[in-house]
Amino acid sequence: MVSPRQKAFCVLAFGKTNSVVTVQRAFRRRFGINPPCPKNIRRWFRQFQESGCLCKGKGPGRPRVSEDQVARIRAAFERSPWKSTNRASRELAIPQSTVWRVLTVRLHLKTYRLQLVHALTNDDTRKRMEFCRSMLEMMEDETFISRLIFSDEATFQLSGTVSRHNVRIWGTEHPHETVEHERDSPEVNVFCAVSQDKVYGPLFFEGNTITGQTYPDILQNWIFT
Repeated sequence: MVSPRQKAFCVLAFGKTNSVVTVQRAFRRRFGINPPCPKNIRRWFRQFQESGCLCKGKGPGRPRVSEDQVARIRAAFERSPWKSTNRASRELAIPQSTVWRVLTVRLHLKTYRLQLVHALTNDDTRKRMEFCRSMLEMMEDETFISRLIFSDEATFQLSGTVSRHNVRIWGTEHPHETVEHERDSPEVNVFCAVSQDKVYGPLFFEGNTITGQTYPDILQNWIFT
């Protein structure tokens, strides 16, 4: 890195001698380091002749976003908050990078992932109430609890990969941890059930898919036998 003092020395020496080689030799004797290249010495001399200054010029930088553009972007996402930045860029004729920067820096907005849930119909409330009433009536039978069985199934990746929805890392900073995922790795489906007196399983499904016939077979061969 050449200091302003060293640049001035090169310009003055070149103005006197008009020889780059002479300037380089004098620079090495004066400062004890390798001199600048001939291209830089001539460029500094031309800059001094044209502007009278050796200061580094300030670049134009990134163009400032107008308040009108900010207002248009804000209005677009207030109307359609699920709109993508690429679509907004096409509709507003504003670069996508500018749209993204305005949303995050100027408007302080963040992106949030939507949560997918099961859709409910108008009849679901009635069915839930009927189920609750039926369960309360059946629980009056003392033998009901002993006949009640809870079951569940899960899919395990043989590569050891776990569901990312069940993995969290707590900390004050982003750990930037990654988990390698093996595509199309073998997997196994496991079924287990529990009652008041017994644990059924674990039972392993044959095949990669669980069909409607699988459950009756399990109930017939493993639970009701």
